[in-house]
Amino acid sequence: MSTLSSTSGLNTQRSWLGSALASLAVALVGLGAVLVVVLARELAAPIAAGTHDDFLAFYGAGRLVLDGNAAGLYLASAITAIERTIIPSPVGANGYMPFLNPPFAAMAFAPFAALPPQVARVALAGLSAAALAGAALWIGWPLAGRERIAAALLVGLSFPAYHTLAEGQWSAVMLLGGVAALQAARGGSWRLAGLALATWWLKPQLIALPLLALALDRRWTAVAWSLLGGAALVLASLPSVGIGVYATYLGYLVEVGVSHFTGAGALVQSVWEGNLAAVEGLNGLLVGVFGQGSVVAVDVLWAILAVGLLAVWLLACRSQRPGFETGAGRQMLAAGIGIVLLVDPHLYLQDCLLVFLLVPALWPAARGDYWRVLVGIAAMAALTPLPAHLFTVALLAIVVGWCARPTVPGRSIASGALSSGKRWANRVLGPRSELV
Repeated sequence: MSTLSSTSGLNTQRSWLGSALASLAVALVGLGAVLVVVLARELAAPIAAGTHDDFLAFYGAGRLVLDGNAAGLYLASAITAIERTIIPSPVGANGYMPFLNPPFAAMAFAPFAALPPQVARVALAGLSAAALAGAALWIGWPLAGRERIAAALLVGLSFPAYHTLAEGQWSAVMLLGGVAALQAARGGSWRLAGLALATWWLKPQLIALPLLALALDRRWTAVAWSLLGGAALVLASLPSVGIGVYATYLGYLVEVGVSHFTGAGALVQSVWEGNLAAVEGLNGLLVGVFGQGSVVAVDVLWAILAVGLLAVWLLACRSQRPGFETGAGRQMLAAGIGIVLLVDPHLYLQDCLLVFLLVPALWPAARGDYWRVLVGIAAMAALTPLPAHLFTVALLAIVVGWCARPTVPGRSIASGALSSGKRWANRVLGPRSELV
């Protein structure tokens, strides 16, 4: 009698959890469908100030390359002159949209800049949508049937995905590169993993920690091929942009990085100015609490939290090495990806799309666990447009929780992240195999 009661309770709990996840997934996909309509209307309307202005910087950079004036990529006067032909009024905190990516990225934008701005924006969004679709399908592929389709929609229709397409940003390409790097590393192809990771040179602040982690793990092949991939991008761009602009870019990159820790224009004029309270990550969270003018408090606390978070992760890695062999190792790998995002001082909404890399980092896992984690990450991504930096708080809680209590071989990924205790996890998940 007690066995029947226990079985009935287990089935009820599984049924309740499955229904709740399905309802949440339907709600998130429904919100994503609304965003698709909003995006379509925005892309069809004339370009106007205040509606995702990053595209202006990318179009202006491509136009400068076409005009043979790559030396002006990081000069406010040069890129502003082009942007004002599209929107005659000042935009952004600087009065124009600065180009922050490496020169080889400007070369990639040149073909789009040969088109009229409105057409170029739609074409760029279409290319990013293709990369996003590829990444979303790749992430959802371990699932089957309706869950596979739903998983791809949860990624592709998320708010960070919408923001990426609306701004014309690179985040979808970086997500695809990240998924490819994880897949290659899982198969032991560290050359391909390094080459795929080279897509992250588009935003150097995001590739620094992954390269450091690979070096600490002595994955020198991946490090070398990532550096070679970056060097190849530079060499390919030299005929279009020249070598001198790279020296200019390095100095500009340092100035932009420093501005994130000197108030970004709140106290004194800086090369890059912006609303740091609008970014996610530890920096945005602290600016949201203390204000952009509280430079010392924000910088000191950011340093303490960033170093502390890295120390917690490295300490956890001593007992459980990140890798693909065990559930615990994959959990530590996913936690490391979360830390890369948290410590980025320039984590705007589009780059929050990279949080979906936590999901394929956990594969192979039981399909039910993979689905639960994916829905949970999608729900967390939906927090990005909300105030109080709820996305950052949620990601920080997950990373710290995973580091504090990594799963052990034989337990599922989801139980380590979601259960309140071993007994509850065993009752709900049962003695399922971790590998599919």
